[in-house]
Amino acid sequence: MLKGHVTICKVYSDGTKEVVLDKGNMITGGLGYSLADLNTGAGSILPLDLTPYYFQVGTSSMGYDDSVAASSYFYQLSTPFDWEDYGADTDLDIVKRYRGFVASSLDVEAASPSYSEILFKSPQLSSTIFSGIDQYFSLVRPGMVTKVFMDSFEAEIILNENSANGKAITEMGLFAKNPKGFSQDSPLLLAYRSFAAVDKTSDFSLVIHWSIGFLGLSTNVDDYYTGGGTQSLSSPIPAGLTTSRPTNNSPSPGYY
Repeated sequence: MLKGHVTICKVYSDGTKEVVLDKGNMITGGLGYSLADLNTGAGSILPLDLTPYYFQVGTSSMGYDDSVAASSYFYQLSTPFDWEDYGADTDLDIVKRYRGFVASSLDVEAASPSYSEILFKSPQLSSTIFSGIDQYFSLVRPGMVTKVFMDSFEAEIILNENSANGKAITEMGLFAKNPKGFSQDSPLLLAYRSFAAVDKTSDFSLVIHWSIGFLGLSTNVDDYYTGGGTQSLSSPIPAGLTTSRPTNNSPSPGYY
């Protein structure tokens, strides 16, 4: 069984730390979809494509009901940040990617069936397709990853004093890199967490420890942050990945 855990702390310049969240997260339908593709040969066979590689933060909540069986069947944040929301002086690497999702149709036998993104329902596989929409993501840089094995993953994500100021952050999502194996990355939501609003200011950094792992293999990853490294702001960007950062101007021509 796969589970996850998120710890969010406010860290002030004097070293004071305030824990604002220490809870499990929702493992979404995107993970099951990716594993099904892997078993049937319909997706990427590259381990990196199935690894958490992007994240989003947002200012609302998906409002799922975890007592309902299909509550994990969603592929988006309710209100994810746009380009300018991260801040002109953020140190995060913001990229535009084609967010993947599964869409279903009620009239699949029609000449031109209409499809819509699945939200809290589990339709028949024969009535679904994979689709996507352009959105902004922040890269989980190599220096943010504190552990990655076949059975577990940990990352430390930092929104520093210059990032997302003036925003009431209430949700976060962790996305696989490119599980469908497309020529360009199509991130797919793996894990999600909503929480009481954190009003981000320049007085503190927001430090997120996010862990995902399989019970019975690395049981500690499901309940605790085990450390293993700290974020390096100068960590290199993987070869071939086009990134940019928000400025007061429009995205550069190399941004797609």
